[in-house]
Amino acid sequence: MEITVTVNPSVDRLYELKQLEVGQLNRVQLIKKMVGGKGINAARVSANLGAKTVATGFLAGSNGKYILEQAKNDQYKCNFIETNGNTRNCYTIIQNNGEKTEINEYGDHIPVQYFNQLLETIKQLITKNKVAAISLNGSLPPSETHNFYPQIIAKIREFDPDIKIVLDTSGKALAEVLNSDNLPDFIKPNETEVAELLAFPVTKDYSILRKEILTSKLIKIPNIIVSLGEKGALFKHEHDFYNIKLKPVKVVNTEGSGDSLVGGLLYALGKNYDFKEAIKWAIASGTANAMETKTGFVELSKVLEIIKTIKIERIAD
Repeated sequence: MEITVTVNPSVDRLYELKQLEVGQLNRVQLIKKMVGGKGINAARVSANLGAKTVATGFLAGSNGKYILEQAKNDQYKCNFIETNGNTRNCYTIIQNNGEKTEINEYGDHIPVQYFNQLLETIKQLITKNKVAAISLNGSLPPSETHNFYPQIIAKIREFDPDIKIVLDTSGKALAEVLNSDNLPDFIKPNETEVAELLAFPVTKDYSILRKEILTSKLIKIPNIIVSLGEKGALFKHEHDFYNIKLKPVKVVNTEGSGDSLVGGLLYALGKNYDFKEAIKWAIASGTANAMETKTGFVELSKVLEIIKTIKIERIAD
């Protein structure tokens, strides 16, 4: 079984208009309302591929009820903790010229007792099931708990040290983990996120990224997947680096592709595939999502076709 943890999910609303007039009344039509949250998208993809997957984290209020209702249409199972308040809203405004404006709420404050409930839920899931991999996903809401992700990682190691941990977050939350002794097995920053971590200009150059990672705190992470869009990905496994290339596809919607990559990786880790095969499933799942209008969704047949086109080459020292 695989588990995804989403502590700050959302209900996402998409609006389209001709031009956003700042400081003026803008009348728009709601184009799409959907479930948001990296771990929920990852759980959907992992389950679509055939893995028994459970999504946990925090939900609250009417938005939380909406997420649970929508989950009935998917194959993953929910084991969320109900908290006070209301699960956050996130808004995306797209103008006719393609410019996108995002407005994301922080999420409600999480008292320490709910954090402890989450740890107990994870413990129970691990105790009662054979869990191969767990992903920790997304941003963090305001909380009384310091070093939120490092503490969860430490507890998972305590419950079962053989479980593979995938961390999909960025900014301060990721920095806290890198500055701790509780490290995940995988992280998956894109070129912008890794540039922020490295305090280096954004680049898709494999050799530059390899050199910068070698001299940074990132070197401590056993496996790093740096997604590079149309250029494929850079993959670090232990002390070796690989470039990953694949046949281009017709891109429809890239939203949720990173989450789908995590879902594909969870599926592969559950199958105990070797690291190269696991990376193929991860990259293929992220790419297959980009071919869909739905966010955080893949078709198994497309994933299998994309896997056939992926080439992994070790980068010489």
